[in-house]
Amino acid sequence: PVEEQNCHFEPKKICELQQKTRPKKAKKYSYTKDCKEQPREICDQCEKKSIQPVCDMQERLQCTYVPKESCRDEAKQYCHKVEKVVVKEVCDMKFDTKYL
Repeated sequence: PVEEQNCHFEPKKICELQQKTRPKKAKKYSYTKDCKEQPREICDQCEKKSIQPVCDMQERLQCTYVPKESCRDEAKQYCHKVEKVVVKEVCDMKFDTKYL
């Protein structure tokens, strides 16, 4: 008997995992108002504090100052310039009035 090879292509399945997340459903809560009256408690005992200054008398130093007056005369010379006017007679032929 002769053996023959029977070759053929078989499709290969490739499987991949995909992560999918489903949103969670939030629970629905329902609230109802339940109000009860509660009496207020008023107390009549109160503590009051007040601040008062506490002063101590302290002695302050007192200073007395009497200045001594001492004067003396000093001989000094003070110089200053004074304008001096000098009248000078000029005899010149230009100012001669005889030839008129």
